[in-house]
Amino acid sequence: MLSEKNNHPLLRYLDETEIRMLESVCHKETFEPNTELIHTNQRNRDIICLEEGTVSIQIESLDGTVRELTQIHACNMIGEMNFVIPTRRTANVVAVTHIKASIYPYQELTRLLAEHDIIACKIFAAINLSLMEKYVAMQ
Repeated sequence: MLSEKNNHPLLRYLDETEIRMLESVCHKETFEPNTELIHTNQRNRDIICLEEGTVSIQIESLDGTVRELTQIHACNMIGEMNFVIPTRRTANVVAVTHIKASIYPYQELTRLLAEHDIIACKIFAAINLSLMEKYVAMQ
C-alpha cells in the first residue's frame, strides 16, 4: 500500500528509504507566472515534478506564432520523455501560476539509478505510467 508521501508522479512506487535516497539528488525551485521552465531545443534532460501550480506546454511555429498544446497541473511530471529519449526539448514549458517544483537533475539521477537497480525499475515504471497517461489523454 502506498503512503501519502509517495503519492508523487516519480516516487509513487518507492518505499520511505528509497524516497530519502532519491530526495538526496533532488532540489526544489519556485517559478513565478510567465517564467519559462523549459525552452524548445534545450539539451537539458532533467525531470521536473510539479508540486504546486500549473504550466502551459507550448510550441512555436516558424512564423513565431505560439500555440498552447495543453496545461499540466500539480502532481504531474514534465521532461520524462526527454529523460528516456536523448533529444532536445520539444516544447516550451511556461508557468501559468506560481510553481513549486522538485527537479531531478539527469546526471545525479542516472548515477543513483545505475547504483540501485530496484529503484531504477520503480522509477522507470513511474515514468512509463506517466507517459501512458499523457498518451491516452491525447486520444
